[in-house]
Amino acid sequence: MKNKRRKNLVGHWVLMISLSMAVVLSGCGKNEAGAGSGTKGADGKTANTASAAQAENLPEAVKQRGKLRVGVKVDYPPLGYLDETGKNAGYEIGVVQKMAEYAFGDKNAVEFVPVNATNRIPYLDSNKIDFIAATLGVTEERKKQLDFSTTFFDGGVVTVVKKDSGINAISDLAGKKVIVIKGSTGSTYLDENVPTAEQIKIESNADAFRALKDGRADAMFHDAVLMSEFVKTSTDYTIVGEQVAFAPMAIGVRKGDAAMLKLVNDSLEQMRQEDYFKSLIEEYMPKAGDLDPMQMIPRP
Repeated sequence: MKNKRRKNLVGHWVLMISLSMAVVLSGCGKNEAGAGSGTKGADGKTANTASAAQAENLPEAVKQRGKLRVGVKVDYPPLGYLDETGKNAGYEIGVVQKMAEYAFGDKNAVEFVPVNATNRIPYLDSNKIDFIAATLGVTEERKKQLDFSTTFFDGGVVTVVKKDSGINAISDLAGKKVIVIKGSTGSTYLDENVPTAEQIKIESNADAFRALKDGRADAMFHDAVLMSEFVKTSTDYTIVGEQVAFAPMAIGVRKGDAAMLKLVNDSLEQMRQEDYFKSLIEEYMPKAGDLDPMQMIPRP
């Protein structure tokens, strides 16, 4: 009787130990998988150790808030705009969402704050936003006001003409009527390189496009981003020749905010290594005429 009871007790403890070991091993397996799996983004890719380091080094205020707060354009397709559903979209929006994914494991951990050329730097200075991702060109004057990240877009100036116009290169603009925006880099470029082009200088983009469609000039010489968007809807026009007068574009961070600048630069470098900018360009700015947008982005 005692032997039978002893056998039952031994069996009971063996069963308990086996169950305990199973739980421990199961738990270890889950922890190991979690440590190696990271966070999957919208593209299905897994965040790597660099992403984990970025999350660890988030500025404390941003970490506590649980999201980025970023100044963006809402009227500048394809870089930053509102789509047909009212959601933020565009190349710069995709860059910011990728940063949020790296930092928080969620591309939607962002508050987009609409800004324009006039208020974007004051918003930054008054802490309304963490940084600016709003078609911000790098200039010496702005360097006195804020710190720039590494550049992540490099737009230039292109020539737009009616199809079969006979104009195939910038040099063909000699002696032709060319619409430019008054005071633009395009106007300056023609002054220096094609001085015989007859420049029709117009103040606003809307008036310039209207003048082109009214046939007031042979060509328009202007920003590559805007012109690529224009030829999408105005299919009787095309972009010809090379892109020139490149102007680097970057993210603007508060002067002296080393932690935020590091977060931004580390994120941009990871995107470059992953060739993520290429996927954004393919989505938002496909090749148009002679314009190759792949020239405008950092690549591995």
